[in-house]
Amino acid sequence: MIAMKRLSYHGHLAWLCGLGLFACGGDLPGPEENDLVVILIVDTLRQDALGCYGRENARTPRIDALAAGGTRFDQAISSSGWTLPSVASLLTGTWPAMHKATGKSTLLTPITGDLPVAAEVFGEAGFTTIGLANAAFLSPLLGLDRGFDVFDHRHAYNREIRRADETFDTALGEIAAHSGEKIFALVHVFDVHLDYDPPQGFIEPFVNGRSDPPPPLSMFQCIEMGRKGLGPLPADKRYMRGLYQGEVAFVDRAVGRFIDGLKELGRWSDTTLVLISDHGEEFWDHGGFEHGHTLFDELIRVPLIMHLPGGEARPGQSIAQSIIDTQVRSVDVMPTLFDMYNIEAPGSFVGESLLPLIAGKSRPAPPAFSQSTLYGADKLSWRVDPYQLIYDLAPDADPKYELYNFRTDPETIKDLALELPEVGENLHRDLARFYNDLKARAKGIRVPEVKNMSPSDVSKYLESIKVLGYSGREEDE
Repeated sequence: MIAMKRLSYHGHLAWLCGLGLFACGGDLPGPEENDLVVILIVDTLRQDALGCYGRENARTPRIDALAAGGTRFDQAISSSGWTLPSVASLLTGTWPAMHKATGKSTLLTPITGDLPVAAEVFGEAGFTTIGLANAAFLSPLLGLDRGFDVFDHRHAYNREIRRADETFDTALGEIAAHSGEKIFALVHVFDVHLDYDPPQGFIEPFVNGRSDPPPPLSMFQCIEMGRKGLGPLPADKRYMRGLYQGEVAFVDRAVGRFIDGLKELGRWSDTTLVLISDHGEEFWDHGGFEHGHTLFDELIRVPLIMHLPGGEARPGQSIAQSIIDTQVRSVDVMPTLFDMYNIEAPGSFVGESLLPLIAGKSRPAPPAFSQSTLYGADKLSWRVDPYQLIYDLAPDADPKYELYNFRTDPETIKDLALELPEVGENLHRDLARFYNDLKARAKGIRVPEVKNMSPSDVSKYLESIKVLGYSGREEDE
């Protein structure tokens, strides 16, 4: 666990103004009355794992109730299919090509210091900033702590995690310790990620009596059950998915406990809470397993639920829509919060506020762009309602792209590239224009030094900070 002092983002402004990425001029106005903003990131949570998104017997009553009392987005698209670029896009409000936080295997690039992050923006607006994270890919080594007054991080790998209930209890303690302060809190939980190891009481309802192999179920075991690429037997797939659902149900209970704790602290009525996932999980939907290897919807179409204080999009403006089917992006989340709290957004945040949609106003859905794979050749996704084009950047890829209608074919099974060549060519042309412009703009942004995030290298780092006395919650001066 490491606590970091906030760094001012004003040092970025001259540089951003020069690139035309910041609406310069004037001081940031102060926040509005509502004073607690919480982003809950449930790592690896598929949208269809929740009852509110249609799963039967999901056993997610607390998240379902959160959706019923707030706003649920049915077509929310992440900027990537794995953790680092996805969360970095959430925090920087821009695409992986711009923020640079990508990589392969364990060799990863941190977030560039050239762009401001949400915690800095909220901090400059008068908020105390608190972060809790539970994955090696969200490490301070990768710049995820920037802007946070307190950043409580565990270098979790698949079998070594801090459970959701402990994480939320720690978050409640931090919020209680800052009573009377405006708070921006980012809380990340890792339980749903491999290994699939739900606590007792959250296994039996989902596995139909099966117990072999016993949890925790590792990636190696799942791949073996997948018969080395042939795909798992139906009973094995149900067992894997059942253990995964048990983890989801446990996180749901922990989310409910967190909300109850906010009510006990007297903070719930002033809380804006956003629940989102960084990416989903593939269970051989398209012939593969886990995440980080494709950009199909089971990975990039994520749950997004917003609870706004008092049921108002803005003071005096009630929420008109509880379910929104218009396509939105994860990069829209922070601009929405900035809009709600009357905070001037850096121009590098490319998303659009969702408050007009929540208030019942219609708007054209912007294209949703996703990129970066952790394994194999990089891919791009270009989603323009009702089509998704997935482009393979491998030089020898054949075919170069696939085309799906996600409205008529929500599981994206039927490739329409040969059937609708004109649609595919038009989307390909638009994607190429967008991506080439993005790469041109990204050339002016510095690329940080690559970090090796393998367990052995991270262990050396953790040992070094212990020697320096930073192993607890001390302030890093």
